[in-house]
Amino acid sequence: MGKFSGTVTFITGASSGIGAALALEIAGQGGDVALAARREERLRTVAEEIGKMGRKALPLKCDVTLEGDLDRAVEEAATRLGRIDYVVANAGFGVAGRVDRLKIEDYRRQFETNVFGVLRTVQAAREHLMNSRGCIAIIGSVNGFISLPGTSAYCMSKYAVHGLAE
Repeated sequence: MGKFSGTVTFITGASSGIGAALALEIAGQGGDVALAARREERLRTVAEEIGKMGRKALPLKCDVTLEGDLDRAVEEAATRLGRIDYVVANAGFGVAGRVDRLKIEDYRRQFETNVFGVLRTVQAAREHLMNSRGCIAIIGSVNGFISLPGTSAYCMSKYAVHGLAE
């Protein structure tokens, strides 16, 4: 039995990168996972790997930028997996470019995923986590503390995520 034995974790951005790696690690430690992301084929691939480990994995097509998508995905996960003990707000991406070349819309796209997507995740999962006495992990970045040239939109979003987590 592992550290996550008998638990259910809901992860956004679970189709690749940190989200997929976390899902595999949690399953390896005995947990079941709800995998939320936009790319269904990649979600199914991660879910199949977890299934081979003898754990449950529920792939859920979900876009953190769409109102209601997270609410629907969280409810489906709780219904089909029995509860939610942990939530990992991981979905994100980076817009790069010089400030004088980026448009306001570039910043909006960045914030919609990296900031409002995290906030939607927190709000959608809140009641389930209160019921299970669980917790949420918010994935940030060193760029929430240190800015780099050409990454103002990304750094601003990660500073905001850091502020929310604090």
